[in-house]
Amino acid sequence: MPTPGGTVLPRKGGGRRTIEADQIEGINQKRAVASGKIVMTQDNMTLLADRIDYERDTDTVNASGNIRMDRDGDIVTGKSMVLALDADTGFVDSPIFMFGKSPLRPTQRYEVFGEATRMDFEGPNKERLFATTYTTCRPGENEWVLKVGELGLDRTTNIGTGYNAYVEFKGIPIMYAPFMTFPLNNERRSGFMPPSFGSSSKSGGEFAIPYYWNIAPDTDATITPKIFTRRGIQLGTELRYLRPTAFGQLDAEFLPNDRKADKNRLLLSIRHFHNLSDLIGRGWSGTVNAQKVSDDDYFRELSTRISNTTQTNLPRDIALNYASDFGHFNLRKLSFQTLQDPLAPIVTPYKLQPQLTFNARPARLQGIEFNTVGEYSDFRHPTLVNGERLLFYPSAAYPITRPFGFITPKIGYHITRYQLTKNETGFEGGNRALPIMSVDSGLAFERPIRLFDQSITQTLEPRLFYLYVPYRNQSKLPQFSTSETDFNFAQIFNENLFVGGDRISDAKQLTAAVTTRFIEDASGIERLRAALGQRYYFRNQQVALSDTARGITSPSNPTTPAPIASRSDLLFAVSGQMSDAWSLDSSFQYSTSGSRFQRSNIGARYNADAGRLINFSYRYTREDLKQIDISTQWPFGRAAPGWTLLARANHSLKDKRLLEGLLGVEYNQGCWELRMVAHRFTTATNQYSNSIQLQLELKGLSKLGINPFETIKQNIAGYRRSDDR
Repeated sequence: MPTPGGTVLPRKGGGRRTIEADQIEGINQKRAVASGKIVMTQDNMTLLADRIDYERDTDTVNASGNIRMDRDGDIVTGKSMVLALDADTGFVDSPIFMFGKSPLRPTQRYEVFGEATRMDFEGPNKERLFATTYTTCRPGENEWVLKVGELGLDRTTNIGTGYNAYVEFKGIPIMYAPFMTFPLNNERRSGFMPPSFGSSSKSGGEFAIPYYWNIAPDTDATITPKIFTRRGIQLGTELRYLRPTAFGQLDAEFLPNDRKADKNRLLLSIRHFHNLSDLIGRGWSGTVNAQKVSDDDYFRELSTRISNTTQTNLPRDIALNYASDFGHFNLRKLSFQTLQDPLAPIVTPYKLQPQLTFNARPARLQGIEFNTVGEYSDFRHPTLVNGERLLFYPSAAYPITRPFGFITPKIGYHITRYQLTKNETGFEGGNRALPIMSVDSGLAFERPIRLFDQSITQTLEPRLFYLYVPYRNQSKLPQFSTSETDFNFAQIFNENLFVGGDRISDAKQLTAAVTTRFIEDASGIERLRAALGQRYYFRNQQVALSDTARGITSPSNPTTPAPIASRSDLLFAVSGQMSDAWSLDSSFQYSTSGSRFQRSNIGARYNADAGRLINFSYRYTREDLKQIDISTQWPFGRAAPGWTLLARANHSLKDKRLLEGLLGVEYNQGCWELRMVAHRFTTATNQYSNSIQLQLELKGLSKLGINPFETIKQNIAGYRRSDDR
């Protein structure tokens, strides 16, 4: 007899399985038949149909008429279906499907839509489709479609496999493959990656087909054959590894018989870090950083990144390190390959064969902080004076800190000894010993105020730093590794004008500075910070390569050192998050004797929301530098929905030339995205590199072309991809 209404179907594996229909027959027999507005549920699956035949022995349903199956965010509709319920095997004829994002598949990024002549179920989260279309575009908006004779989807391993497949973009076939595999998410797997193509003024057209090799969960490699139309075929390899105690990367590029340069071109690079705690003891580690290229022009001619083309000294550095709460130790061997620009040659740095440094910081004793810096360096150079330098600098400081301020007296004794060899320059060895005394102090005041209808805490933080170092004539000592520091707020409270150890500036001076901050109480955001600082000299400094580091400018000639000066130039800085959209970062050096600015750096950013960004900076150094740098990421808006302008211009006003420029567009349709940029930058004196980078991303399937993301990110600070907004 017919049984109307819903009821429970038997289930061998346990769990609840119910069926509701206008009519159900044979519910307790081997074969049950339901008809009329059927709703069948089991676990996370719901099946709708006009008719269902259920075979109890095989646990199989045969459904027909207006079929719809909802499961884990997936929807499949069709004309007829056979499904073994618990085994999840069977098929559906003429399916239309939507594979949705589900918490059970957290790595699946996009919804997938399509249809086929037949879909086979081959187990949980495994389907095989025949004569199918596959896209992540919304129904009715199939701007790209993968058409496959046979398509296997394993959403447990997130791998898709296709046979006799081709891709249509806007109705035009753009790629064909008799066999293909592709990831259903961003997880890595072995296989050929999408081809990349582009163009540069140095090498002509570029075409590459990378092969990704997932060697192990902690090791992978990318092997990239690349064709340069003007040069030949290059083979590149990148090997990466990440172990519990070590990580690193090896890179190699080889271009045999470069047709344009008429020589072989080679790059080798290794970066390695190794935690040696298990081998030597806790706190020990080793590092290797080495690079080599075949010739001076390698980066200028074969790289499309300004960060590479501006490299001049490639390190070959191997080091043994130790670090603990009480200090650190470093033993290294360092040399360089110097890449020369014929129009602007430079001197190769010294080799360190080897260098040993340590910094010991024992625990405080009666409130006194002891610190000892030591160094032994053996400097080697083919044409300059060679020698050994031994440095020892013990010091003691007694910091006194209170909520309203601090004072830190400090005393130290700096000892240096030289032993010179291959000395044909008149330098002398010997010793240098200098006491160094300083007192650093500061106060902190704050008060509540109202500003622009906001509760603000304003601080006032004056600081005084007194330094005394007696004069020692150091003109006969070599300069192995010494350079002057810049005169700015980061340096103004330092003990020495120099870095490197070969020169110690004499000093009898007082540095005075004051900082005020405006902090929004509700959010803690620093809306404004302003700082003013100046150094006062009680005697003329004699140890200096120039007056630049002292911040002293001759009023008559800005390039001529002032013989005697009682004070430095004035430093002034303003920064802060002025509003939710505007931020400011600026600094100035003003010559009070010459009544003019010696240096100015002004930076501002407008970032109202993700994707709307303007960066502006102006850099000025009297007689040397005058640059303006503007970059933006800005949507076209209603005039062209989905389109975003990408642009940057870094222009030298002094030389009247573009140092680096970028112009491009980005279009996000939803299921696909296009990025195209033209990039120009200087590679050497009076030389430029021009390149065009184009990428079409079919989301959920593949990326075609050269990814310009790194180029955009390096040129537009704060840039965010549209999918990350």
